[in-house]
Amino acid sequence: MRPMRVFANDDRHVMAKHSAVYPTQEELEAVQNMVSHIEHALKAVSDWIDEQEKTNESPPPEQPEPEVMEVAEGENKDGEAKSAEQLTRTLRGVMRVGLVAKGLLLKGDLDLELVLLCKEKPTISLLKKVADNLAVQLTSITEDKYDIIQCIREASIVIKNNKETPLTMTIRLTSPIVREEAEKLVAGGMEDCTRPRSHWFGLVFRCTSQLFP
Repeated sequence: MRPMRVFANDDRHVMAKHSAVYPTQEELEAVQNMVSHIEHALKAVSDWIDEQEKTNESPPPEQPEPEVMEVAEGENKDGEAKSAEQLTRTLRGVMRVGLVAKGLLLKGDLDLELVLLCKEKPTISLLKKVADNLAVQLTSITEDKYDIIQCIREASIVIKNNKETPLTMTIRLTSPIVREEAEKLVAGGMEDCTRPRSHWFGLVFRCTSQLFP
């Protein structure tokens, strides 16, 4: 049996290694605050775009409905309205990816990632609209200062804070439509055995990270 002194030395060694790689409390708080601020701001941007689109749309002509139909539809009115609103939103939602999603941040990991899901293929005008209004929403949510950079070629928005712990958040715009089209393209291309598999996976990456005019 190993003596207790050896076990104590092992414990101290493990704790020292853990302290060397685990983020400090200040780093963890900075990451949590930045992620929370940006997620809330993106939700506000989604609401703002939804209101803008509803205002620009001309209301459809009213058509009289039988009273019986009105009563029947009234039972599920709230549920159907919420479902329809979610389907028509330009910005569907935001997802944490990478180290933030897995909770595997280590000391010095200062690059964070979010994915912004859009209803249609993301366009240059949509990226600019989101970035511009995101700055407005962040100002109303927090007093922290953020620098917002539009990266058109990468279909992303890069946000940097101005604190002692420098953090960079990359928001990548994409859509399920882009993924479906890329998967179909790869499924057809895989039949071409003259090209390496890496070629087709690279093609998927380019398709899912591009903006459409």
